[in-house]
Parts: sequence; structure tokens; C-alpha cells
Amino acid sequence: PGQNSDEFGVTVSMADQTGPFDFHLTKKLVRLCKENDIRYQKDIFRYYRSDSASALEAGHDVRTALVTFGVDASHGYERIHSHALRSLSELISAYLTSAVEIDRDAQRVSAGLEGFTSQPVEAEAEQALSAESDEV
Repeated sequence: PGQNSDEFGVTVSMADQTGPFDFHLTKKLVRLCKENDIRYQKDIFRYYRSDSASALEAGHDVRTALVTFGVDASHGYERIHSHALRSLSELISAYLTSAVEIDRDAQRVSAGLEGFTSQPVEAEAEQALSAESDEV
């Protein structure tokens, strides 16, 4: 009720309860569906909050979008049609092999893990972990 999801094809979400997803990325995903003959429908999830909202609220400068199989009342028993899963995998494959279209998105933003903090580990715990890995 109140959704446009379908058990067949990919559902491309335009927005969740926190607002719209990235216009350019969502538009690209819809275009990839059209170009690759992948059945899709657009939907708005008014009562759903995706994890991408947390990333944006934490200050990460990322584009977010949401694609899924047809779903209603998630986190319960789900029935998923294999057509929807196949369509979703086709869209993900098309996206991963597509060109980066926005120059800023192609720029490297970090130099790997250099500068990241690490947890202090007591010498005894470190030795215990080493001993366990030697036994395996």
C-alpha cells in the first residue's frame, strides 16, 4: 500500500523519509536500466530510512542512491522473485562497468589507510592472538 514496488525488476528509489537521493546518480541508474533493457520502476519509501542518511549526516561527501528488489515491510519474512534479483544484479554490473561521468567523482579523495588511528593492543593479547594463529 502506498508504494510502487513490484516483484519483478529493479525498484529505483527516488527518496526515503529523509529526502531525495542524489539526482545525478539516480538519473544515471534509471538510464542504465533503459540502455540495458532492465525492467524497473521508481518508488518513494516514505516510512524507510536508508543507511546512506547516516553517512551524509556524519559529513561524508558522497553521492547516494537506493536500488532494491520489490519490498514491503522489510525486516520481516520476505518473498523475493528471482527476476528481481537478476534485474538488480544486472543493474549493479552495468553501473560498475560504466564510466564515471562527473569529474569530481573521479578524483581520488584519500591516500589509503595512512593517518588512520588504531586501537592500542596490550602485548599479552597480541601474543595470545599470535599463538592461536600459529595453531591453525
